[in-house]
Amino acid sequence: MFLPRLHQVPLRQVLILPFLLQIFAVVGLVGYLSYRSGQQAVTNLANQLMEETGQNVSNRLDAFLEIPKHLVELNRNSLEAGELEINDFDQLEQQFFRQVQAFPSITTMNFANTSGEIVAAGRDRFGLFPIPPDTIVTWDALGDVPNIRRFYQVDERRNRLKVVHTTPEFNAHQRIWYQIAKDANQPNWTPIFPVLNLPIASITMTTPIYVNEEFRGVLSSDVLLEDLNIFLSNLEFSKSGQVFILENSGNLVATSTLEQPFIENINGIKLVRLNAVESDDWLTQTTAQALLHQGQKGDTRNFSFVSNAPPKTQQGKRQRYFVNTVPYQDKDGLDWLIVVVIPESDFMAEIYANTRITIFLCLLALLVATILGVFTARWITQPILKLNQAAKNLREGQWEQEAEVHSSRQDELGELAQSFSTMATQLQAAFKTLEQRVSERTVELTESNRQLAVAKEKAEVANQAKSAFIANMSHELRSPLNAILGFSYLLTRAPELPPDHRDNIRIINQSGEHLLSLINNVLDLSKIEAGKTTLNPQNFDLWNLLDQTADMFRLRAENQGLQLLLERGSNVPRYLYTDLLKLRQVLINLLNNALKFTTEGSVTLRVNSHSSFVNGQANDQQPTTNNQKITDDQEPRTNNKQQTTNNKQPITIQFEVEDTGSGIATEEQEQLFQAFSQTQTGKDTQEGTGLGLAISRQFVQLMGGEIKVNSQVGVGSNFIFDIQAPLGDTNKIAPNQPTRKIVALAPNQPRYKILVVDDKATNRQLLIQLLNPLGFLLREATNGQEAIAIWQEWEPDLIFMDMQMPVMDGYEATKQIKSTARGQVTAVIAFTASVLEEHKAVVLDLGCDDFVPKPFHETDIFEKMNKHLGVSYLYEEDNRQIYHHQQADSTQQMTALLAPTNLAILPKDLLHALEAAAIRSKMTQVNSLIEEVRTLNTPLADALATLAHGFKYHIIASLIKQATQCNVK
Repeated sequence: MFLPRLHQVPLRQVLILPFLLQIFAVVGLVGYLSYRSGQQAVTNLANQLMEETGQNVSNRLDAFLEIPKHLVELNRNSLEAGELEINDFDQLEQQFFRQVQAFPSITTMNFANTSGEIVAAGRDRFGLFPIPPDTIVTWDALGDVPNIRRFYQVDERRNRLKVVHTTPEFNAHQRIWYQIAKDANQPNWTPIFPVLNLPIASITMTTPIYVNEEFRGVLSSDVLLEDLNIFLSNLEFSKSGQVFILENSGNLVATSTLEQPFIENINGIKLVRLNAVESDDWLTQTTAQALLHQGQKGDTRNFSFVSNAPPKTQQGKRQRYFVNTVPYQDKDGLDWLIVVVIPESDFMAEIYANTRITIFLCLLALLVATILGVFTARWITQPILKLNQAAKNLREGQWEQEAEVHSSRQDELGELAQSFSTMATQLQAAFKTLEQRVSERTVELTESNRQLAVAKEKAEVANQAKSAFIANMSHELRSPLNAILGFSYLLTRAPELPPDHRDNIRIINQSGEHLLSLINNVLDLSKIEAGKTTLNPQNFDLWNLLDQTADMFRLRAENQGLQLLLERGSNVPRYLYTDLLKLRQVLINLLNNALKFTTEGSVTLRVNSHSSFVNGQANDQQPTTNNQKITDDQEPRTNNKQQTTNNKQPITIQFEVEDTGSGIATEEQEQLFQAFSQTQTGKDTQEGTGLGLAISRQFVQLMGGEIKVNSQVGVGSNFIFDIQAPLGDTNKIAPNQPTRKIVALAPNQPRYKILVVDDKATNRQLLIQLLNPLGFLLREATNGQEAIAIWQEWEPDLIFMDMQMPVMDGYEATKQIKSTARGQVTAVIAFTASVLEEHKAVVLDLGCDDFVPKPFHETDIFEKMNKHLGVSYLYEEDNRQIYHHQQADSTQQMTALLAPTNLAILPKDLLHALEAAAIRSKMTQVNSLIEEVRTLNTPLADALATLAHGFKYHIIASLIKQATQCNVK
């Protein structure tokens, strides 16, 4: 998409843009690197400053908290050493007064003994009592009233001036500082607590007193954390930064914003600690939340994992913030976290200024580069534009225009202009010559096109004439074939027909079927050439097709002394979805050719699947293995339908037909699949038309495959083809029904009236003789006009209507019959010699209920009558029991006739000749010798003919051998 558009950009812009892009890229890169370098420097400076600030706060905390720890330790040593008397409360008060007076950061110094008595000194820093602020007071709870605490105002010499406050029901043993010291048995800090219900944080250093290893009381010192707030607020490390101290629970200890660490609860009854994530200060709250989510999910209010976290950045309002945490711990129980937060804007002011300068320089450089690029591009493109205009003039045929380039230019553009002028002169001459030649060729081309049009019209006329001729010839040949095949079939049904006559009729029928296949081949080739051949897929049983095809040629192979093998791979699916008729035709053509040109050896039909086929097939028996000969008791047939699939993904099936025949020369293989082309072997045998392989190739290509041949003269040939087909759906495959001979109509049926309309008497007589024995009422008509008259008078149930007749054809007759309400209930079956699909479509569109082509099979007629009239039949199998009895009697008679003693009376030379012909399966010679036997013994000849008709030559040879041995004895 981009390159075609780039080609449309004018040359001037192409020359300017590189200058601009290079300047912009260089200046922008320098500015970006400078900005990034400044950012990194700021980050390093911020981390260093935060570390120094954190360390400064840590040192301040050490110094601030060391004073109460030191005084408590000092007083404890004095009490335990006896320097201070533990029961001398005046002495203890004097000691505490001097210490509070000396150290302003100390709020109170206390001692409580095991009796509940207490003595203390402190500083009223917040004006809690009616005395001036920062005045030192003392208090005690002694003697007979230890539960009443009295506060005294004292002067600089500790003289008590007055009682300023009294606290009744005071119990020192219930104070947290007393309980922690007693339980811990060592110096310890108490938790942070508010001072006298004020939102002011306080913490107490407390320690137990032991005299001679006996617990005598608790010594403590209170410290206000308000001093820490003041210290943190006075730190000058950042203009907008903050420092605050947290406990591991997230509760606030101190902050540079002077926010108090206690707030009133919801009901306003008591003070509760303020957690940093609930701070009113936005920066304190956001930083605490960021730290809380740094290493764990959810608001657990546990900051213990943050103590070892490295410096980090967090995104705030329109800027980043640098955050550093410093843990603060001591041996007496303190475990705090110092948090330092500095906004990026405190350091980035200068960097932002440099960025603005960089942007200004970039824009200035772009402006200068644009001006220089425009002038440079104009200087370069001006002569090129003139050359471009000159080229356009040449394109429009203005040959007199020349390229105008400034005369002072002696560079490459000047040379280009000179070359362009020379080229224009040469082009003008060539153009004139070309115009003359084009004019001459135009005249020739016009004449050639006219001749081609005439030839095309003649070819189309010839093609139409050929198609019409083939269609008419097919029609004319099918009509007599219908009579030949039909009447020969009727003759075979006669029970009294002699065996030799039955054989002759069978030969007539086979010849007719062969002629019909030749006609069909010609029609198929005509369809292929016209592009009208289409694929008609259906679901079918591939295994059954292979078995039937092998059975079709088995007897022929045995008569020729050949072995017919079927090799089906274990991965071949049973059910396929493709054109069954075309696949059968290809297999028949290939097997027929293989048997035709093979005199000894074998013919093998081999099938395999090249696709991964595992599921979808029920292998309910062992498939045919390699080199397994198809025999009567070894046919791998089954009707169990266990493969069910809707998978329409095509798989590849490969078929091979291999023979040990004469082979095909290499030079003949290239023309093997051309229509009417024959090999030298085919020409020598004078068999075949040369259409079978050409049609097979077209059918295979329609099924998505290709056919090829591997052959060697004197060795044999191997025809290989493959097809693409999905697996078949067994639910849509009709079960195989064996063909049964109809002998009569089922009882309790009406006598149907059938009208046969055909201008050929033989065709009418064929249908009459086929239907009359079954008891139908029959009438005939020779044309459509007679048919309409009989239909109006007789009202037949079904009409067999020929389409091409004199006077009135079947088309018009059907149209008139079906145009009436009464004609709609009359079944009209078209009975025609045309098999073209377009003709069938026309017939059905006219109103015919069905279509039967000539020649027909009796099953076609009976099935159509069952379909449209519901006729039911009785079959030959219904009398099978009677047939078996008759067959048993006939077998006993034939066994008696073929006794060795009866054969032994025949001439020896006749017996030897018949035995030799039977061993070699020479059908013609065996039949001829049996006719010689007939002149001597007719019943014996009939028995031998029955065996020969069943191709049981091995039995004939065995019987003759027994008769010969009988003669010897």
